[in-house]
Amino acid sequence: MKTVVITGSSRGIGLGLAREFLARSCRVVLSARGRSRLDAAKTELADAFGADRVAGLACDVTDAGQVRSLWDDAARLFGTVDIWINNAGIMNTAKRFWELDPAEMAAVVNANILGVMYGSHVALQRMLAQGHGQIYNLEGMGSNDNMRVGFTVYGTTKRALRYFTESLVQEAADTPVQVCTLSPGIVVTDLLVENMKTMPREEYEKVRMIYNILGDTVETVAPFLVQEILSNKSTGVKISWLTEEKAAGRFNSDEFASRDLLGELGL
Repeated sequence: MKTVVITGSSRGIGLGLAREFLARSCRVVLSARGRSRLDAAKTELADAFGADRVAGLACDVTDAGQVRSLWDDAARLFGTVDIWINNAGIMNTAKRFWELDPAEMAAVVNANILGVMYGSHVALQRMLAQGHGQIYNLEGMGSNDNMRVGFTVYGTTKRALRYFTESLVQEAADTPVQVCTLSPGIVVTDLLVENMKTMPREEYEKVRMIYNILGDTVETVAPFLVQEILSNKSTGVKISWLTEEKAAGRFNSDEFASRDLLGELGL
């Protein structure tokens, strides 16, 4: 029974991962900034899988002290932390770079880069002390140099995250801690939907077409990712749901080309 800490797990892919870990007999620590949503998620999962295997701890990942407390409280509750997933992150509104408020830029950079660094820093220190552990960082649009109008700041943080994770893999190569990457692809979450609502109409139509072909639900993606995580024994592994081959195949498939995933979800 492994203990898993997932930042940003009161909704979306984070909550989906939590549910799948619990379904595979793990213990899970949910974490998010908002207390009310976090409590609701904890109650839902505790009712389904047992209150003794679920905890909900509020944490702002841009605050290094709160991230340290997240580990300490998780270890106090469950004795150890075997898997730490840096999932928390935010997207900027889909505006061109020069139209963004500098405060919004700072919030995205702090959450998506510093938040992952703080989480990895604490997890590495504590996992080295306990003699084992795995850290997973989530990639996203921009990690592979893909560009899209309105995603300049977000994509920059995800490109930086790839460098950071690959560098961390090298630094921790001779330790008992495994550093790895998760790439869930385009998952239709409320975060994604909220971002779409801020897009200019022309860009919205382009993105909607792409999302209908390449997008997937949390329920589709999360089981695959969790199964791969629990099977993994190596450092530097990149667990990817939407590979380049899979994406190319979808664009050449009549089934996916005509799919209206967003419409089926009422979006």
